Amino acid sequence: MGTNYLQAIDLDVSELPAPEPMRQILLALAALSPGQCLVIYHRKNPVPLYPKLIELGFAYRVDVEYSLNDSTVLSDHQSNKQLRSNGSCEDLAVVIKVAFKTDESALASFSEMELA
Repeated sequence: MGTNYLQAIDLDVSELPAPEPMRQILLALAALSPGQCLVIYHRKNPVPLYPKLIELGFAYRVDVEYSLNDSTVLSDHQSNKQLRSNGSCEDLAVVIKVAFKTDESALASFSEMELA
């Protein structure tokens, strides 16, 4: 096992009502150990979370899929920008990968993996 291996801990908060997602994420982060990566599945882009992650010494990567009701994924940037500016858009699939700052290089290689 080299330094480029992170153990994924999945946390799906996509069905939870506010403020539970933030609470569950912070609890999971408190239990995270070096060498682990928290993979958060959310239905919204939790912008208030990101400054907290930096403050707590975590590195993170966010992958957002903008889906339409018919489950097609928009990949062109202009369409993404339109949806992103619409704050009420609920049809998001947001995956946030979080690891300790010391594991940032491992997080970068981990992020290249496909997570289904």
